[in-house]
Amino acid sequence: MIYRLYRASTYKEAVVKAKMDLGSDVYIIARKEVKEGGFLGMFATVMTEITVAKNEERSNQQAHSAQQGGRGQNTAGIPPAEEPQTGQGNPTTAPAMLSESLGGETSVMCELMEIKRQLRTILNERSEEVPRESQLLEALLDQLRSNDFSEEYIGQIRNRFETEFTLKDIQDPGTVRDHVKKHILENIQIGGPITAGKSSPRIVVLVGPTGVGKTTTIAKLAASFGVLQKKKVELLTIDSYRIAAIEQLGKYAELMQLPFSVINSREEYKNSVMNSKAEILFVDTVGRSQKNNLGLAELRDILDGVKSEMDIHLVLSATTKYRDAMDVITRFNQLMYTNIIITKLDETNTVGPLLSILGSGKKISYFTTGQSVPDDIEIARKEKLYELISFDPVGARSSV
Repeated sequence: MIYRLYRASTYKEAVVKAKMDLGSDVYIIARKEVKEGGFLGMFATVMTEITVAKNEERSNQQAHSAQQGGRGQNTAGIPPAEEPQTGQGNPTTAPAMLSESLGGETSVMCELMEIKRQLRTILNERSEEVPRESQLLEALLDQLRSNDFSEEYIGQIRNRFETEFTLKDIQDPGTVRDHVKKHILENIQIGGPITAGKSSPRIVVLVGPTGVGKTTTIAKLAASFGVLQKKKVELLTIDSYRIAAIEQLGKYAELMQLPFSVINSREEYKNSVMNSKAEILFVDTVGRSQKNNLGLAELRDILDGVKSEMDIHLVLSATTKYRDAMDVITRFNQLMYTNIIITKLDETNTVGPLLSILGSGKKISYFTTGQSVPDDIEIARKEKLYELISFDPVGARSSV
């Protein structure tokens, strides 16, 4: 048997190549898609590869028969010799034919076994051919992993490189770094700062899990707008469960000389908003676990008592793990928040989990970077988050 591999851009073209080379009596015993060309495993062309087999012995027999046929033309008028008849005058013919038949079947089985063996060899060789990724890109992706970026986020960057990079770009460390930076910044969306209302109060509600710093954050915002910017600000809290939180926010309101009320029901919340003369009404809420669906539904019911437009901000700690953060931003969606405030940015060494969830389309409004009121709060900036990623200098690792 003869075995050959043929590649072409389509299956039909590969078959045509095989038949032109070996003749029409070939057997196609394998077919697969393979990548050809490219650079470091990227930009490769998808080709169709077929494995064909041809019976060499049969081919030789056909050629020999053709030659004999040419020689056997009766040009001299001599009659051809008669072939012996089966079972007549030649008693050994039938056993000989039976033996030849059995030998032929054995030969076919051997050939099939050989085909299977060679196929296994080919498949094993192909499975070991792992395409190499760009060393520059992989070095940067490893650094993103060390910053705790999610594998889903890293996969998005790799896919983007495969579709947008040129061969020239992939050889330049600066260009690779710029493309990674571009992807990260494009996935960060900024919601913009809070603005004061005109004819009616701007209602700003802070929601989030327990322990993320909602009360301290709302005190910082109230101080920034009420004390520093001289806006008319009022404070409300929908948190009758935590006495310490009520006392803390009340103390801040007293120091800043701002009106402060505790809300216990939907009706109280509705009346407080209707009677407010403020330009900005800041509303603190009780911390709820993202798994407490009943508690979140109760809070949603109170907020629905007011038909006016509300700016609802989800408060999320920068120290939250990726999977937990994804769970929080998903489950709190029932409160219809519009922005995210990132707290405790000074308490984390990696911002990868945070940047990984921001790829889901959520907008950021503010950062908090400490406990000081009102100093440790700032309007969110894309560059601020990018600067917190720990990258090795270019050339320190794999020339990156």
